[in-house]
Amino acid sequence: MENFILYALGLLGGIFTLYLIGILAAPYAPDSIKNDHFECGLPPSSATPKKANFGFFVFAIMFVVADMSGLFVTLFVYSTSVHTQVVAAAFAVILAMAIAIAMKEYYRDQNI
Repeated sequence: MENFILYALGLLGGIFTLYLIGILAAPYAPDSIKNDHFECGLPPSSATPKKANFGFFVFAIMFVVADMSGLFVTLFVYSTSVHTQVVAAAFAVILAMAIAIAMKEYYRDQNI
């Protein structure tokens, strides 16, 4: 119990110290744009809107898929049941096939 209290106090002290350093080191420069309500970002710099790159969206989705697959496969791998390990292996194979098909379609659309 004493170790937990020391850990919690050290963690709170570290957070408080970093917060204080942030307050002391950050420049104070209020501006009309900074004090304005921020609902949809900064006002546009030109009359024609810029198109977003679809590749960033695909990269984000692939990151989420890989992250979640890693989580689920890790949870299944550390089980002791054979049935759970078979389900994990099937999940990994289906996920790998889905990623391969998605990337094949993406590269075909990009003509790479």
